[in-house]
Amino acid sequence: MTENQIPAPSAELDFDAWLAGGERAAHYVNLYSRLDLIASIEELQKQLVAIDEVTEGDEAMGGNEDPNEDLHEQVNALYAEVDASKREFRVEALTDEESDEIQKQVRTDLSDQIDAAATEGQTEARKTAKRLGITAPGDINNLVRVGANETATALVNREAALRKIAQATKVRQGGDWLPLTVGQVRALYKKLGQAQIDMLADAAMKAANEVPEVTIPKS
Repeated sequence: MTENQIPAPSAELDFDAWLAGGERAAHYVNLYSRLDLIASIEELQKQLVAIDEVTEGDEAMGGNEDPNEDLHEQVNALYAEVDASKREFRVEALTDEESDEIQKQVRTDLSDQIDAAATEGQTEARKTAKRLGITAPGDINNLVRVGANETATALVNREAALRKIAQATKVRQGGDWLPLTVGQVRALYKKLGQAQIDMLADAAMKAANEVPEVTIPKS
């Protein structure tokens, strides 16, 4: 074999069979529908009474009653309710090509809304120029262009983020993993807030960009 010749693929490596069993990187995320109960837990914990330490052997002298027993029970019950509201999600990596396609589709689907957002940005920019006493036409025009671009871009990015999460995410239902619709992701965003939706977005970004270390355990 000459130096420039490429060796023939080994018959032992069936590339298509190997790839057929492959899956993209994924991460699991737990979301909770009743995180509002954490505020109630914190209020109960503020009511806990400080208890002096009892020296070992003197427990009987100090009595066995715990003044915080009822509060602990209430706190534990609320934590159980929070845990019962948990749902598990599986977030897979998206390719750059898929992400770009979603961004393009948003611009097509929401063309009218994007135009309206840009117009709103222009209007707000003109108001800002007036408040700041900016009178030079060139400065005003620059401010208007920036305002239009910022509001339009914010709308596109927000909608694209929801669609990317929907495409990357499945929710556990018994023994199955069911895909999420964009409407369901939007409902999650409105009901549970930015922080929990960000957990799904972060998981998708991590799956797409971080290569996990694989350590083979020693036998």
